[in-house]
Amino acid sequence: MVEEKKILRFKGTLILLGISLLVASLYIFYLLPRAREQKLIEELSSRFFRVDVSEVEFLRIQNQNGGFNMIKNGDQWKLTTPIFLPTDSKALQRLFEIITKGKIVKVITNDMSRAAEFKLDHPVAAFFIGYKGRIDELAIGGSNPAGTGVYAFAKGIKAIFVVEKEIAEIATVGLYDLRSKSLFSFNPESVTGMHIIKKDGDIVLTKEAGAWEMVRPVPGKASVQDISDFLLNVMNQRADDFYDNSVPDSKDYSGTVTLQLYAGRQVSADIDVHYWGTDVNQGAVAYQKGMKYAGRLSRDFWNLVSRDASVYRYRDLFAFDENQVGSLAVQKGTKSYKLVRKGEDWFSGDKTADRKKVTEFIWFLKAWKASKLIGGYLSAVKNDPIISVSIGDMKGKMIGALKIFDRIEGGSIGFTADEEQFLHYAVSGNLRDICAVSSIDMKKIPDQEDVIQ
Repeated sequence: MVEEKKILRFKGTLILLGISLLVASLYIFYLLPRAREQKLIEELSSRFFRVDVSEVEFLRIQNQNGGFNMIKNGDQWKLTTPIFLPTDSKALQRLFEIITKGKIVKVITNDMSRAAEFKLDHPVAAFFIGYKGRIDELAIGGSNPAGTGVYAFAKGIKAIFVVEKEIAEIATVGLYDLRSKSLFSFNPESVTGMHIIKKDGDIVLTKEAGAWEMVRPVPGKASVQDISDFLLNVMNQRADDFYDNSVPDSKDYSGTVTLQLYAGRQVSADIDVHYWGTDVNQGAVAYQKGMKYAGRLSRDFWNLVSRDASVYRYRDLFAFDENQVGSLAVQKGTKSYKLVRKGEDWFSGDKTADRKKVTEFIWFLKAWKASKLIGGYLSAVKNDPIISVSIGDMKGKMIGALKIFDRIEGGSIGFTADEEQFLHYAVSGNLRDICAVSSIDMKKIPDQEDVIQ
């Protein structure tokens, strides 16, 4: 009996010893390395992926496309290598997203002699972050077999680890990605004059007391809104390619338009736009004098700067206060109708009109611009109007009128899905010149049945 108890105690001791060894092994071979791995991940993460962006003062990317240095100057970031340029705010924002939201997935090994296994003996890219007087370096190698991350190591820490795959973007970024895509530099608000030099004649516009006037080719009131839109469009152009240290020669292109912008009597921007071609990698090449680079833009930009002078003229067909409109009279061919406002409601004879549709019609008329101004005399128009619209106020006084006549000979403007579209002669009580309106806009004038409830 005593012997049996001794044997049982001995077995119990062995079991306890085995459990202790198992626990110790678990701690030594799993928990301790895991704790060390987590500590290392925390250290690495704090250096690369939890940086306060406001404290970052320097960034450098080294990859197959070259080396790119960026420094913070006040609130602005600048490229300093390979060329001094402003940076692209969206590209910089993406880099900071990688810095602040990246994640270290796993520590692979502390044996740096295995670097070649992970393509880290010759890294595909390196990322340098400067903050608080220190610079940390992250080297990037190949992708892991699952394709969910890339191998990396940090200078000064003996460890190879896996980071999320998004950081691989650093391996392919180039100068075009990092630089600002803006091609022109001027302040649209300070522009007080425009001189557009074209083969078919110059356009000269001046601004005084907030109002624009056309000086050439035909003197007259210019459109403040259209000129503002044009200047913003020019300012917001983004180059598809850049040609650094290059000044295009007009002799190499089939056409050139020069845009000179003035602030007071000083030229604030002198821009040459050259027509290159219709291929996908052509379009237009533009250069602002004084810059260290030219850029390629789309053909649409060439079309923008080479437009007819009349697009800058004031072309509003109507000018009225929508709150004062009391009646609308429409004639389309042999049919006509009149809408009259009573209180907040609209009527056509004894029928109630749809208030929403009438309001949409009024806003269409208020925004309607002539396609272009023609000038000349009404004698060019031989027939009676095919469409007329007149607007009266609450007291019955006429506050707007438009008459539309025959098609302009050679005035085709292309095809829509159903038919060919044309320009038509028109006369507006708000414009002194004969003008042209498009058949596309003419179709927006509703028939009576379209506005009756």
